[in-house]
Amino acid sequence: MAKPAAGPDAALSADLARVTEALEERYGRRKQQAYEDVIEALVQQILELGVPERSAKDAMKRLRDEFIDWNDMRVATVREIEDVLGVRYQKVREKAEDLRHLLADLYTAFRRMDIREALMGDGIETLRALPETSNIRRDFVDRALLLALSLKVFPCDEEQLRLLKFLGGCPKAWTLQQAQKRMEESLDIEGLDRLSRTLREHVQMYQEAGLDEPQIIAYGWDKPDPLGMDKAKKADKAEKPEKSEKPKTGKVDKPATAKVEKPKTAKTEKPKAEKPKVEKPKVEKAPAKPKAEKPKAEKPKAEKPKPAKVEKKPSTKK
Repeated sequence: MAKPAAGPDAALSADLARVTEALEERYGRRKQQAYEDVIEALVQQILELGVPERSAKDAMKRLRDEFIDWNDMRVATVREIEDVLGVRYQKVREKAEDLRHLLADLYTAFRRMDIREALMGDGIETLRALPETSNIRRDFVDRALLLALSLKVFPCDEEQLRLLKFLGGCPKAWTLQQAQKRMEESLDIEGLDRLSRTLREHVQMYQEAGLDEPQIIAYGWDKPDPLGMDKAKKADKAEKPEKSEKPKTGKVDKPATAKVEKPKTAKTEKPKAEKPKVEKPKVEKAPAKPKAEKPKAEKPKAEKPKPAKVEKKPSTKK
């Protein structure tokens, strides 16, 4: 990394150098590699994420030997790429899928797999816009442009910037755009690449452990923290007063005394006083008055007059 420059950025450069060297104590320093094209740089970043440098380089060599060009690799199946990487390669299935998706997205954007001429014109803007419509990571694209085209950009995303602020590398009030601009002004290409790679490695480590918040460099490591941030945590714990525990005294067993049973006394039943029953005098009901029968008035029957019988006269006819 370049020496800190004099001027307003001198303090910033010193802080960035301190953070970079501390991260490299854990993740090692890698020699800056030159790439033939941007696609090679993108493929290499997928291969090396979370993998030792030597293993990633050997995997790239196997891919180059197996496939004629990037288009030949693009039309291969995930299983074929997986077989070339080898079953022992770390996260081999995930890596093979990421590689195939990368090449497919690049072909969709440029309709070709040799994009060197396209990057001489508007191709850089097309490439930098890919993360908005695909799974390609923005920091991967910027680092590929940095290493393949020597384009001075600081490869960083929001999570890596959060970590850089947590480690004391830059002011917490900076946005991502502000941080990238100031880094590009303060560091050379090698310094930008070293800081970017180590930030990415550390974020990947604690996120794989299921953590979202930034962690100190010594997290999950058996060595002291290079920035001394573990000492600050220990000091915080020491300052907190420990809860005073009451001295435990041995239990004093009381002598067991025999229970004195009270003599049971027979229950004396109180005689129940019988209340004399007071009989209420029965009130005799007065005999019911006989109903007076009304004399029935007999209506006189009207006798119909009987008609008088007419005696027939003897006929005079002879």
